[in-house]
This record gives sequence, C-alpha cells and structure tokens, in this order.
Amino acid sequence: MAQRLAGAASQYLRQHAHQLVDWFPYGDEAFEQARLRDVPVMLSIGYAACHWCHVMSHESFDDPQIAALLNENFVAIKVDREEHPLVDDTYMMATQALTGAGGWPMTIFALPDGRTVHAGTYYPKEPRGRTPGFSQVLQAVHEAWETKREGLEEQAAMLADHLAELGSRQSALLALDSREPAQSALATATERWILTTRAEGGFTPAPKFPPTWALKTLWHSIITRPGSSQEAFNAAATSLEAMFLGGLQDHVDGGFARYCVDENWSVPHFEKMLYDNAGLLSLAARSVVLASEVAASTSGEAAERAQNLAQLARSSALGIIGFLDEELLIESGPHPAFAASLDADSARDGAQIEGAYYSYNREQITQATEQLRSRLAQGLVRFAPIAEDPQYFCFSLARMPEPGEQGAIDELASALRQLRSSRIRPVRDEKVVAGWNALAIEALCDAFMLLGEPRALELAERVAASLWATHWDEETRRLARVSFAGRPAPNNEGTLQDYAALALAFLALKQATGEAKWGQRASQLLLRAEDFVDPATGVPRDAIQVDARIAAQRSDVAAVSVLDDALPAAGALYAKALALRAMQGMAEGNYSKNHAAGLETARALSAHAVALASEAATQVATALEVQSIISAPVHYLALGSWDTAEAQRVRKLAWALGVNVHYAPELAGEAAGVRIQPCREELCQMPVEGFGKLMDLLQINDRAGGSGN
Repeated sequence: MAQRLAGAASQYLRQHAHQLVDWFPYGDEAFEQARLRDVPVMLSIGYAACHWCHVMSHESFDDPQIAALLNENFVAIKVDREEHPLVDDTYMMATQALTGAGGWPMTIFALPDGRTVHAGTYYPKEPRGRTPGFSQVLQAVHEAWETKREGLEEQAAMLADHLAELGSRQSALLALDSREPAQSALATATERWILTTRAEGGFTPAPKFPPTWALKTLWHSIITRPGSSQEAFNAAATSLEAMFLGGLQDHVDGGFARYCVDENWSVPHFEKMLYDNAGLLSLAARSVVLASEVAASTSGEAAERAQNLAQLARSSALGIIGFLDEELLIESGPHPAFAASLDADSARDGAQIEGAYYSYNREQITQATEQLRSRLAQGLVRFAPIAEDPQYFCFSLARMPEPGEQGAIDELASALRQLRSSRIRPVRDEKVVAGWNALAIEALCDAFMLLGEPRALELAERVAASLWATHWDEETRRLARVSFAGRPAPNNEGTLQDYAALALAFLALKQATGEAKWGQRASQLLLRAEDFVDPATGVPRDAIQVDARIAAQRSDVAAVSVLDDALPAAGALYAKALALRAMQGMAEGNYSKNHAAGLETARALSAHAVALASEAATQVATALEVQSIISAPVHYLALGSWDTAEAQRVRKLAWALGVNVHYAPELAGEAAGVRIQPCREELCQMPVEGFGKLMDLLQINDRAGGSGN
C-alpha cells in the first residue's frame, strides 16, 4: 500500500505514507501495473511546502471512500515535482493546454503509457461552484475509460502532438537572431520594464511574484546607460522597495516567501523556497553596491532614495544569510547543505494552518506594540489580515523608515520573535537539490564580495564542498540532482540547470577564494553539460535521458527550457557559465581555443534574447544579461592596487556587472589612485587612473550598440 512511500527520499512522498491510497512512487513499476490491470493512471504532483497540496491530501486522500475509488479504478502515483522536474514540466504543459491554468497540486489522469487524457489542479472533496468534487472527477474518468476509451486515446494523441508542437516552438526560439546590437536590446528591454512597472511595484497584478532575474539585468542598464539611468533606477527602486519593505520578506526571522497574494505586497503565501531566497540574496547584494553608486552620481531626493534603498537591501541580504544559516542549513550529518523549503502550513490549536507560525491576532499585536506606541510613527508598520484566516495578521513595513525609527522597528521585531518562540515551527523539507544549492552558493559569494560578509563565504565553501562530495560521482562523472540524509537518490542525474548552476557557483568560488580547484570542478561539470546539447541542432536539452512516458507525452520532442520562470532558463545559465569561464581564462592569461569556443556558444545560446527583448523582456532576462556581459566594452580588468578603498570600489562594481578582475602590481607605478587596465577578449587598452575613468569606459552608446553580437 502507501508504505511504498515510507522510505522515500522525498518528504512530500513520506507525508502520504499513512494513507489508504495504494500509492506508487513515479517509475516503471507503477505504469506497468496500470498496463497489467488495464486501468488509467492518476498522478498527483506537488511538493512538501505546498499549502493546497496539504488541503487536498487531508480532504480527499485521507478519505477512505476516495481511497477505495482510487485503488479500484486507477493506479495512483505520487510525484515530488522537485525530484522530477521534467515530469512536472511536461504534465504542467498538458494541464495548461487543457485548462488554461496550472499550479499545485496538479492532478493528472493518463493512459498506462503516460499520455494525458484529463488534468486539473486542486479538486475539493465536495463540489464547489463550477469545480466538481474529486470523487465526481474520479467517477467521470472511470466511466470514460470503460465506455469511451477510443475517444480518450484520440484525445491523448492530439494532446501529445500539441505538446510536441509547443516543444518545437521552444527550440525554435533559440534559433531566433536579430541584427539589433545586444546593448540596444538591453535599452529596448529597459524601456519595456520602465513602462510596465506598476505603481505598487512589480510588472503584473496579483499574485505578486518577485521579478528577480529581470531586476538583476535591469541594474546593468542603470549603471551602463546614463541616458535612461534615472528612469530605470526609479522603476527598479519601486519594485525593490515593495519587495524589501512588504510582506514578501519575513521581517522577524529573515528570508522571503514565494509570493504575495495581494496587489500591495502585504500578505505572503507563506512557504519559503531555497531558490527564491538564493536569487533574492544575489539581487539584494547587487542592489547595495549599485544603488550606492547611483547615490554617489546624483544629488537631492534621487540620491537620498538610492542611499535608502542600499541600506534596505543590505538589511534584507543579511536577513537572508541568517535565514539560510539558521533555518535551511542541514547540519545533522557529515555533509551540510541547504534544505529545499519550509512549509507554508504549521500547527495552531491542533490543526495545520497556512501561516500559523508567522501571523498574530489582535491581542498579540497589542502585547507586542504596547511599549512602543509612542515611537511607532503613523503609517510606518502594517499588520495586514490574512484572507483565509482574517482574525490573524502578518507584519511588514508600509514605508521607508526614517533614521530615528529603526530602533523601534528592531524592538517590535524582537517582541514578535519572542511570541513565535513557543510555537511549533514549519516543517522543513530536507531534500537537497543540487541546482538550488548552487544558486545559494553563488549568491553567498555575491554577499561576500559585495558586502564584505565573511560568514557568507564560509557558508558557501562548506556547502560547496559537501555538495561535491555527496552529489558528484567520480567514476561516472555524473551529478546527482537530489540527495537525502547524505545519500544521492538513485537514477536521478541532474538536469542542465543543476550542472550549469553548480558550474557558475564554482566559478564564483574560484574568483572569491583564488582556489584553482573550484575552477577545475566547474570545467568538469561543463564538460558533462556538453552532452546535453543536441549535436544535430545545437539546442541544449533539459535532460539527456528521458523515460518512455515523458517521451510519449511530448511525441519524442526534447524538453528545452528557454524562458526564465521561478528559476533562470537552463540554457541561459549554461551560456552564462561558458561566458564567465572564458572571461576568467582571459583574465588569467590562459585563454584557450576551448574558452573561445565556449564564448561563441554562449553568444549563440543567448542571442534569442535580443530578438525577444521587446515582447518578452522578463522571460529572457537572464539570456539578456549574458548578451550584455559578452557585448560589454570591458570583459576584465587588471588593477595596480588591491585593498585600497578605491580599488575595492572598482572590484565591487566589476563583480556586480560580471567583469573579471585580477591583481597586476606592476601597474601601480607612481599613481595616486588605482590604475586600471581594461581588456576585451584578448585586447587590452592603455591603463587609466581612477574609478571615474572606469565608469566612462563602461558607458554604452545605444546608437552605436556597444560591441554587437
């Protein structure tokens, strides 16, 4: 029965091991059972931190009658989307094609060969409005299987063909090119982001997901394109302030939730994911340095806003570092690494309630604020009611604090933390995902290099060493995607996103520590990543080996991630890793044919961003960042001094823009300021003196388009 799930690496699967449903984990055995029994498959796809997954589990899968219906007429499969991302992506495409929407839990009904015949997301136990009850859905699919099977077969074939067409379109995007220079495309994307930034922040209405990767790329434009820098900065600041002040951030314990449910960023959806916090740490660290540079180059209210943003971003970055260290770091075994997530739900009065750990009732708010009323200025703090639990409220800031108000905020956060101390904490999913840990390692390197936080580098090195020891197999030269309790999951090779993200993390560590071993490990990962590229088309596939069900569902068209979503597109991460490795080679004086080929591959794999900058700027933001780095007038710098204040300022700016830096003491001479030699590919210019001269060199003339593609 469901005991098949009891020993699973996935906490999400283990959460269902007690049920009467005869659950199978995803794999050959389940589909073979469906074929032998001549019944359809029901796949329930979700993840451990998912609130609505818990709701459907309690309402339906815990119900003996529904369990009996499932066991009699279906083979039931539980899938952890984080363990099987390609399975999740494929069935999500099917769900969106059939319903026009998607989400988790995802409920799929499929033929024994894996092809979808019906799909949805959360189904209530009883009918609700136009949504049928889950038992009604089960009965309808069973009846169709018994009486209209030929129609189901035809529908499955048509859907597979449709998904194949969608997959082919994704691959075709990588063939797009444009005569527009890359830096002009960045200008186009910037104009799009300026126009679409909403008054409350972000680019879309609620729910409000943080546009992390777009904002990282927008910073390139703010710093290198003076013609639109103030407008671009204002657009970025509007979103960053909303994210860093509002309910997306946990102002009590640090870290960020996945998204906010309301227009004004006040009420979060409470689950906390590793990948979100990694991306936001990287963004916050960059924002500290680059907002400070904006403040230094402007005056008046513009300078004050930029300086306030830098301080706000620093506080958020430190909060994320603390969250990663204290909440997500798994230290119970010999291989420390970051857990995948914290649950949205936690216990209150014997029930699992979304946000219970993080929210407060009126009495608790009064208790926490009683001693601070005279110091909490009007409109500074916000306690927003939770829609599904309106007697409870979550805490955030409604505006930027004045300098004298921070002490009261800190005391309030301390009082709210004390109230939390007696509560049952949200459950942690201790599954270790290679690519997500890699994003965190790279972000921690950002925090060390940009904020000067030694704790961040120490944490990055510990997790990186552990990840390499646990997930990399020296014999097969393969990277495992998932591990649990220090053991890699079997038959679970990493995706292209895992390989590329970890290569980027190791390149960052090499630059931050100066240790060659990290660069060597990055090269090993990128060597295997070459196998993900289809030799016939040059298109990087998400996975090398695909099981028969996924192949059938996609009519044998390979899965290719081209557009950013919650994570950067895998192909864009791969392109970025190739580009930055090449630039490290240039800076170190060992630029090889292999590096040059990698740079050309990176340019080709990100060229579609130029063509799509006006239509889908946010979806191609990471690829656009790669194009911006490759086409920039400066690829790497030699510095004549290293630890002076001006040299450190140069190094931080360069790191934030993806420009490699190395120490060349022979350049020092008699110069009073730092001497800088800017280089592009293998050509170096005459040295210049001082930070201001470097800024002049970094500026992009949009009409000239920089250096082109």
